[in-house]
Amino acid sequence: MKITKSQLKKIILQELTSAQAGKEYEITSQATSTAARKQGALDRISDADQEFTSLEKGVVEQIEAYFSNLAAVPGVDLNQHRAYLQRILKQIEKTVAKQLRDIAPETQATDNTDQEK
Repeated sequence: MKITKSQLKKIILQELTSAQAGKEYEITSQATSTAARKQGALDRISDADQEFTSLEKGVVEQIEAYFSNLAAVPGVDLNQHRAYLQRILKQIEKTVAKQLRDIAPETQATDNTDQEK
């Protein structure tokens, strides 16, 4: 059985959407040392692939810097606002999952050059 390129793209997008819907990112109470935080950042940077553009890296860097600076302000405890931050992350996930669902029909409509042989 052969699968066309458009069918494969559709299957991949469906799997990504279902995986995203099934996995909710959760902020937990977790202590992290400075060394572990640095190592985590280095690991994330080295694991980045081609889909992670330089503009996206810039956005991620700005968000990380913002939260690091906010957490460093005397009297600010991000752990106390964890529930609110969790709601924001869920909203971002919903938006991205919706975008993946919207891409699937477009891919199918525009990629009709591949035919089963």
